[in-house]
Formats: sequence, structure tokens, C-alpha cells
Amino acid sequence: MTDASTRLPAAATTGAPRRGLLHRSLPVLLIAGFFLSWEVIQRATGYPPDFIAPLPSSVVVYTGLKFRLLMENLLVTVIEATIGFVIGNVLAVGLAILSVFSKNVERAIMPFALAVRSIPIIAITPVLVFLLGMGLESKIAVAVIVSFFPTLVNMIVGLKTVDRRLLELLFVFNASKWETLVRVRLPSSMPSFFAAMKIAVPSAFLGAAVAEWINASSGIGYLIIVSTYQFNTVMLYSTMLISTLVSGLAYFAVGRLEGVLVPWQKHLTEHLEE
Repeated sequence: MTDASTRLPAAATTGAPRRGLLHRSLPVLLIAGFFLSWEVIQRATGYPPDFIAPLPSSVVVYTGLKFRLLMENLLVTVIEATIGFVIGNVLAVGLAILSVFSKNVERAIMPFALAVRSIPIIAITPVLVFLLGMGLESKIAVAVIVSFFPTLVNMIVGLKTVDRRLLELLFVFNASKWETLVRVRLPSSMPSFFAAMKIAVPSAFLGAAVAEWINASSGIGYLIIVSTYQFNTVMLYSTMLISTLVSGLAYFAVGRLEGVLVPWQKHLTEHLEE
């Protein structure tokens, strides 16, 4: 009996890390399998032709050969996206907090924010270029717009989705609105905030890259336009590869930060998955 009782916890202990390793490695294995299949099938059939879709190995080799050029242009887009991301999210969080104190603020900003976000990026970009010029300002403005709306909506929902018993308890203790915000609403809104961050991070990068399609002389978006005009499909796919990797790393970084700052959410998710 003693031997059997000690074996079961050991099996459970070793099983959990294995499941965690499998969950973490599964996306990588699926992506690697997809590109390996692409490489094998295209080499065997010759379809699609290289001038339409180059081999994945050719894209990787080209990325290595042009790594410095790609990094120089990537840095420009990352700077634009980062500044726009910070400004957009600071504005969104600030307005979401104000909406908790005043319903009139939410009634005023939500229709305007929804109207601006409903305009396609490619349509609003020329307007911002005319208003702000052809420098970094217009690209940053696009990044602000695309990262502002998801954070605003998720933060408003998160700040309002609070356990009523906690609010009643603070009311009994005569807590102020500010104390309620700091002690209950902001901690409760963290899962919604990080959910918005996972959307806003790649959106800001994409917005900055799209803005570079108009009158830019550097950046990932500029390289995409140049490679399209020159019909340089290897460069085009290489820029897409770099953009995907950067967006994926940013998304992963947000997830890791969420695990550090909101550990209870991670444990709850893992418990529900089990």
C-alpha cells in the first residue's frame, strides 16, 4: 500500500511537465511541419513556381544574406510602432479609468472611437500624411489608432466586470472611488488589459508598416512596396517572415509579462484546461 501510494503522485508530477512541454512545443512543430511539407512538395512538383512563391529554404538564405538591410528597416518600423503603441495605450487606459468615474465620458468617447476604428487603415493613412506630413508622425498616428481601440474596449469591460461583493465590502468601509479603483477595479481588469495587449502589439506593428506604404524611404512597409514593384518575391517573403517573427516575439513577451504580473490568471487557465 505504501509503495503504490507513493507511485501515483510521482506519475502525476512527471506527467504535468510533459504536458506543459508538449503544449509549448506543439505550435513550433506544426509550423515546422508546414514549411517542411511546402519545401518537399514544391521541389517534387515544381508548383507553385519560384517567381510566385519561393522555397522556404531560399527565403531563409536570403534573409541571412540581407540581414543587415532587413534589421535597419525593421528598426524604423519597430520605433514607430512602439511609440504609437505606448501613446495609444496610455490614452486608452486613461479614458477607460475616466469612464468609470463618469458615464458621460464613456458615452462621449465610444461612438467617436468606434467611428475612427471603422475606417480602413489604408484609407485613413493618406489623410494623416496630409495632416501630419511624411515623417514619423503619420506612421506613429496610425499605430496609435489601431492600438487604441482594443485596449479602450477591453479596459472598460475589465474595470466594470468586478465581483459585486468586493464593491459592497469597500462601500461598507466607506472607501472612495479612487481606493475602489486601485484596490479592486485595476487588479480585476488585468486579464482584460493583457488580452488587449496581445491584440494591440501586432496591430501597432502592422499599422506602422501599412503607413510606410505611402511616401516612406525606410521601414518594413517600404521594403514590401519596393519588392512588389521590383517583383522580387524572395525579398517580399523575407519581409513577411521578419514581420511575423517580430509580432510573434512581441506577443510571447506580453504573455510572459502577464504570467509574472497576473499569475492567478495563468493558474486558473491551466486548471480549466485540465
